[in-house]
Amino acid sequence: MLREELKQIAVPETADLSEAMRSLKRSGRGLVVVLGPGEKVIGVLSDGDIRKALLESGDMHISVSRCLNLNFVYVREGAKRELILKLLDTRIRAIPVLDEGGRLVELVGSGYLGPNRTACSRARAPARVSLAGGGTDYTHYFMDYGGAGLSCTISKYSHALLRKRSDRRITIHSHDYRQGIEVESLEALKYDGTLDLVKAGIRLMKPDYGFDLEIGCDFPPGSGLGGSAALLASVIGCLNQFKEHRLDRYSIAEHAFEAERIELEIAGGWQDQYSTVFGGFNYLQFNRQHNVVTPLRLEPEILHELEERFILCYTGTNHLGAHIQERNHRCEEEGPAREGVHNARLKALVDEMKGSLLRGEFDDFGVLLDETWQIKKEMDSRVTNPKLELIYETAMKAGARGGRLLGTGGGGYFLFYVPLFKRYRVIEALEGLAEKPRVESVTFDENGLSSWTL
Repeated sequence: MLREELKQIAVPETADLSEAMRSLKRSGRGLVVVLGPGEKVIGVLSDGDIRKALLESGDMHISVSRCLNLNFVYVREGAKRELILKLLDTRIRAIPVLDEGGRLVELVGSGYLGPNRTACSRARAPARVSLAGGGTDYTHYFMDYGGAGLSCTISKYSHALLRKRSDRRITIHSHDYRQGIEVESLEALKYDGTLDLVKAGIRLMKPDYGFDLEIGCDFPPGSGLGGSAALLASVIGCLNQFKEHRLDRYSIAEHAFEAERIELEIAGGWQDQYSTVFGGFNYLQFNRQHNVVTPLRLEPEILHELEERFILCYTGTNHLGAHIQERNHRCEEEGPAREGVHNARLKALVDEMKGSLLRGEFDDFGVLLDETWQIKKEMDSRVTNPKLELIYETAMKAGARGGRLLGTGGGGYFLFYVPLFKRYRVIEALEGLAEKPRVESVTFDENGLSSWTL
């Protein structure tokens, strides 16, 4: 099926000259493409061809099949830009691009960038590390009390690669879930439990073309690194490359939030979406009027030292995201009293930790990081279990100054802060556990969502 913009420049072989003239006027491209059975291109009509036919017949209602140009100039899909330019230099105004089946892919003229520059887009969005403020970014809370967050992004990414198709068919393959889907059009994308998050992002962006989409992450699902937000951001980033008016970072983050929280009704806050899209260290503020992302200007030596003092430890189990997020969401009905004291302290910790970072007071930051974990456990005992407590206690006894489980809790990654001369003691202690948790270094990402065309 032709894309909507191609319908403006194409008519069926049963059309008459008046219909061809209207198509010329609508498109302003100087050429009408005539389609036969199976939407295959059988010829073209230029404005000169139409004028000649009218002079000879004087009848606007004769069939276009009586006057179309059968020996028209065209190129195959994938033709080099150099060839296009050479043909345009022979005073041809517009050239149909056909696929292997002879169907119209596009009509190119002056300014054509070439297939290798426009057919594909790629995007990547980083994993986020929530340092403080989680829970105060829930709408039901910050609408009345205001919320705050402190986060950074690391060099683990959600990747997306998109290739436009000549039809409206959409194919999606997820490397992480080993799942794939294929539908005839955007309208056929239905929520059925298979890659619904990706479908929601696509449906909100409303692409008017078909495409092949491949997605994958550098970190496992359910790891507590904001993978859902990063996945949505990367998919939206790919689609955004082909929009006439591209979305800015705030709008991309809001689209990702809408897809997950509104479209799919998955409970949660706003912090993840802004963190992965903007990237780097950010101070986040949430209130009834607006949400604001303020980048922190940290000196390079502070960033390098933090990379040396942070340790990631993957517990080997997934977080309990949906269950714990639902508990937080229920507080909207139960009232803020039971969480008010904790959230007030979490907001205060955001400001204290921000100050420690900006001043390079590393050990103070580590102690405050640990307090966020203690508060998290007080708010919901399900965020931890004996296995997680063993990992935490092992790191602390080996010299870590602070640590917290990332994400909603119950599994995923621990982030530990280690003071001077304690890094390798902590690593060796963790690697010596029978559970064999995976210990990883931290490298910060400063760019957030990146997307480009190929």
